[in-house]
Amino acid sequence: MKYLLQFMIILVFVFLGEVCEYFIPLPIAGSIYGLLLLFIALALHIIKLNWVADVADWFHGVMALFFIAPAVAVIDIWPEISDIWYYLVLLLVAAYFVTMVITGKTADYFLNKHKRNKK
Repeated sequence: MKYLLQFMIILVFVFLGEVCEYFIPLPIAGSIYGLLLLFIALALHIIKLNWVADVADWFHGVMALFFIAPAVAVIDIWPEISDIWYYLVLLLVAAYFVTMVITGKTADYFLNKHKRNKK
């Protein structure tokens, strides 16, 4: 029952994200809005971490399964991208490193801010 409740809390934020996508005229996916809303709710302690932690850990563990469909789609369009695959790989590697740096700097900022607030 605990897992079902945690899953329902996450689904509420997924739904709210889809509602935001419908009403806000920006080219942002509903899943991004949902993640942002869940992050804000967690940061403001509206939602406690232990209310969603177990299901979130499970989602993290099976995340690789969500990449199977895009991999199959790449195989389907291979004739169209076979001439430029090296540019795509270079772009993906660059995007990976940019994302890693931004994520690291953001985490570092919040960790240092948390340490300063404890003093």
